[in-house]
Parts: sequence; structure tokens; C-alpha cells
Amino acid sequence: MKSSDYIRQLLFSIGTKLAMLALRLLRNVLLARILGPADRGLFALLSALPELIGAATSGGLNTALGYQAARQHPMGLLLTLMLLYGCLASALATLVGVEALQSFGQDLEIMRQLGPFAWLLLLAVPLFVLKSALLTLHNADGRVGTFNGLRLLESLAPLLLFLALIWTWPDAALSAALISWLGGLALVVAAGLCLLARYHSIRLRWDPASQGELLRFGSKSHPDVLFQQMLMRADYLLIGLLLDSEQLGYYAMATAAAELLFIVPEAVTTPLMKRLLQQDAGIERLTPLALRLTGTAMLAACLCLAVTGEWLIVLLFGDAFRPAYPALLALLPGMFSLCYSSILHLDLLGKERPGTLSIFAGGAAALNLLLALLLIPRWGIVGAAVASSVAYSALALAMLLLYWRVSGIAIGQTLLILPSDLRLLRAQLGTAT
Repeated sequence: MKSSDYIRQLLFSIGTKLAMLALRLLRNVLLARILGPADRGLFALLSALPELIGAATSGGLNTALGYQAARQHPMGLLLTLMLLYGCLASALATLVGVEALQSFGQDLEIMRQLGPFAWLLLLAVPLFVLKSALLTLHNADGRVGTFNGLRLLESLAPLLLFLALIWTWPDAALSAALISWLGGLALVVAAGLCLLARYHSIRLRWDPASQGELLRFGSKSHPDVLFQQMLMRADYLLIGLLLDSEQLGYYAMATAAAELLFIVPEAVTTPLMKRLLQQDAGIERLTPLALRLTGTAMLAACLCLAVTGEWLIVLLFGDAFRPAYPALLALLPGMFSLCYSSILHLDLLGKERPGTLSIFAGGAAALNLLLALLLIPRWGIVGAAVASSVAYSALALAMLLLYWRVSGIAIGQTLLILPSDLRLLRAQLGTAT
């Protein structure tokens, strides 16, 4: 892929991600103002659990699907393996886990918060796993427009469903939020399957040789994906165990605001995913370019959010969520570090380093858990945010050092934008207009 082609696809992805940002922000505002801190915390916990359970049961398989799809393996075969080893396995694991918690974990604070809502996970987890797999397949197949359209639907559908439900049942806000969340997942899955069938045969098929290859790669990547999700979402579980749902609601809003910045690395990696996994000719120039563009844009976004964050929280979510601001500040250094990790992760997977990435992610997840256990009792949600930022930064540094060692490209060439990048961007913007 030429740098000029990448810039054009990047600009298209940025436009999509800005639309997603607006939709997610509007939904977060409505959820915060209508649910309040306690119910917002419970909703955040339920939304985070499918990510953790999916990573625990089939995370490596999803990575392997992307790797194989980028190398033109039959989609029907890949879909069969995901349904069997992904959706079915995750559904069974969820059933066993929920039943065990209902039987033996009634005294846990997290179970008192979830109550009967825990059974919704039996539907949410398989839907989430299949949705993630379909997005991976489309992006790895090089269907950047389709992938962006599905991500836009993922942001729009829950918002519209929530508005319709809350207008119909104004006294059942939490139920409306949960139904709209599940309905949004189902719509994305249906659209993803239809669009995949438009480009490929998705007739289910079985191939023992391909199954073995996929499972071997997936087993190498599985610890990495599991540790990545533990790194990103274990703080929710620890806060749910150690603090009350109101504190979890504040933390959910802090992380929701901080994670809106993820549109920057997502916009950069979306048009690059297939090339990073395939390691096309010229990738030694494209990866550093992507890192520099992402790092510079993310730094500017983090600084802006640090200055305006408290004002925006109060303006958008209400004064009740003002306590979320210190946690948001503590999360921003970690968000900046993660923008490098998202690109380097795909590049190093393409360089067939899943085992090393798993070690890095495991070390970062362990560091996060240790620091969180030490800091949450002392500093509350700010302690959780500090622990996350330190762990995210350690992971990014380890990946940068590995990338420098395997590629020979100096770390200084990967951090912030160069004058030559500005000239390239001006040229592409001039062509677009």
C-alpha cells in the first residue's frame, strides 16, 4: 500500500470515527443523566463482562481469524470455527460461571449488584463474540468501508433503540439501556453476516487441517488477548468488589470519556490492518508513519481533554459526575501510551510474535492488578486509574523496544510527526479538495 493511498483511507476512517464519537458521546450523556451514578455503574459492569468472558474463552481465536482472513482463507470455514469454538464455548462457559456465582457467590458485592441481570450474559456474551469476529473478518479482508459502516451502526443502533424505549417506558431506564445494548449487538451481527455473504460464500464447512492451523495460532495469541482484556477491564471488577456501585459509576464515566479518544488509533489502524498482518512491501515506512500520526494527534487530544475535562463532565453528564474528573486525569497518560500499542500489536502479530506479545500483556496485566489492589483501598477510583496508566505505559514501552529490535527503526522515528509527514498530508488534502 502506498503512503498516499493510506492517507486517503485514513481521512475516510477519521470521518467515520468522528461520527461515531458524536453518537457515543450523545449516548453516554443520556445514560449518565437518566441512569445516575449507581445504575450507570451497574450498566458499565454488565457491558464490560462480555469482553472479559469472550477474551477468556475465544480471544486468541478472534486474532487467528484475522490472521487467516488476511491470507485469503475461505470465510465459510473461518465462520464455522468461530461459531463452534467461539460462540458455543463462550456460551457454555458463561452458563457455568453464572450458575456457580448464583450458587456460591451470593455474599460477594458484585453479585449483589448484578442480581438477576447476570443471566443476561448468556445472550450478551455469544453476541459480543460473534460481533467481534465479524468486524475482524471484514477488516482483515480489506473491506474498510464495510468495517466503518458496521462500527457506525454499532454506535447508532443502541442510541436509537434507547431513545425509543425510554420514550415508551420512562420509568424503566436501566431495562431500556440493557435492551438497547443487546439489540444493538444483534443488529450489527445480522448486518455483518449479510454483508459477508455479499462478498464471500459463508456456507459452513469443515476442514480438519485448517482447523488445526487456526487453533495453533489462536492458542499462541490467546494469552495475549486474555491479558489485554484483563488489563483494560479488570479495574471494573476490582472496583465492583472493593467499592460501591456509585464509585463504579464515576469510574465508568471517566473511562468512557477517556476511551472516546480511541477514535484516533482506530482511525489509523482500520485501513492498515490487512497490510500490517500481511507485512506487505513498504510496511517499514507505513508503520512508523502511522505511529507518528497517531502519537501526535493523541497527544493533542489528551492535552485538550485534560484542560476541558471537568467542564465537559459537568456540562454533559451533570454535576453529580464531577468526582469522575480526577480519575479521568489519571487515565490520560495511559490512553496516550495505548495509541502506540494498538498499531504495534498488529505489526508484531504480522511479524509472527504472538508469544512475545502474550508475555508483555501478561506482565502488564499483573502489574495493573498488583497496583490496583494496593492503590484502590487508599485512593479509590483515582488509584485504579493510576494503576491502569502505569501498566498501559509499561506495555507500550515494551512493544516499542521490541519493534525497534526486529525492524531496526529508531524509536525516535516512531513517536511524533515529522516535517515530511506534514508535506505529505498537505498534498493529500489538496488532492482531496
